[in-house]
Amino acid sequence: LSIRAELLEKGGPPMWEKFMAELRHEHLGTPLDTAPGPSVRATLRAAYEAVVAEKALNASPAG
Repeated sequence: LSIRAELLEKGGPPMWEKFMAELRHEHLGTPLDTAPGPSVRATLRAAYEAVVAEKALNASPAG
């Protein structure tokens, strides 16, 4: 699975519910309860970027 899918799976229903609330807020304008910490989207993006950076580092020729 991709890192984002893995995080959503591990986060379970609470993470999915928070993510869906964020999407409803963004697309439908529904009120958003601001929970402490980063948004789910920010968490998923940071994890993805970390994996991409790690792969790029490992793919770089030693030199």
